Amino acid sequence: MRCFTNMFGALVVIILLTACSCSGPDPDTRAPDTPIGLITNAGDGSVTLTWLAVAAGDLAGYHIYYRETPGGTEQKSALLIGTGHTASGLTNGVDYVFAVTSIDEAGNESDRSSEVTATPNNEESLTAAGWTAWEAADYTTAEQNFLSALGHNPNHAEAFNGLGWTSLKEGELQAAADRFSEAVTRGPVNEDPRVGGLIVHRELQGGLPIAMAYGRAALTNDPTYVFSHDPSIDADLVRLMLTQVYFLNGESLFDEAQNLLDLLVSGNALDPALPSSWSVDSTTYSTYPAALLALIEYAFTLYGS
Repeated sequence: MRCFTNMFGALVVIILLTACSCSGPDPDTRAPDTPIGLITNAGDGSVTLTWLAVAAGDLAGYHIYYRETPGGTEQKSALLIGTGHTASGLTNGVDYVFAVTSIDEAGNESDRSSEVTATPNNEESLTAAGWTAWEAADYTTAEQNFLSALGHNPNHAEAFNGLGWTSLKEGELQAAADRFSEAVTRGPVNEDPRVGGLIVHRELQGGLPIAMAYGRAALTNDPTYVFSHDPSIDADLVRLMLTQVYFLNGESLFDEAQNLLDLLVSGNALDPALPSSWSVDSTTYSTYPAALLALIEYAFTLYGS
């Protein structure tokens, strides 16, 4: 009996020792806290992100997740040690959505932070966005984008051009004139600011000589001009506005106005030396200047302006 008892006791000891040798601390399955305070700062082809540090003794780092929106393929950063990261190689003018997670040494990853949207930009993409807003008659947004473009490049001629047309639409003629002048000075690749300057300076006191110079230069540089953001403004309308400027400058330029009107209103037959020809749209005038002015006004009706 004693032998059996000793054997039973030994067996219990062996079982207990085996159980102790196989058990250990519970595995770490608890993820660190979700990061908060994600802030973005968009740049040229990049977005810089910062967030608040997560307090965890076994913190390994962070991951950034981002994608184009809508419908882009999600990207994931390598493990980040600090609380800041710059995502580069992004497409300017495209919206991206960002979120950050924390991860510990056991590989547990937190939930994602709240998503933040950012749009990398440079002067070209901001100017393009400005024109999109301009064409939609959202002149407040257009101006903001053009000004932001100048924040990237203070000599960007096309941004000044956009600001000029925005001021023109808002009736701020002197501001428009100044901005068109800045655009021309910086060497624009098209005639838009000269055409805008022609429109504006016709209305400003003392502006007729400048309007004439702008109109002549625009037609010389691009005889088939069309304003890409409003095709109703084209070379023929420039010629028509120039006839008005010639007329307002005085009798010495009436011939210049008549020459352009001969191109714009075929068969008008107006002759300064022939009073019987001083008839426009079934109305006969007693002086050539009156008939010439009437023809200019008639031509504007033909062009819907």
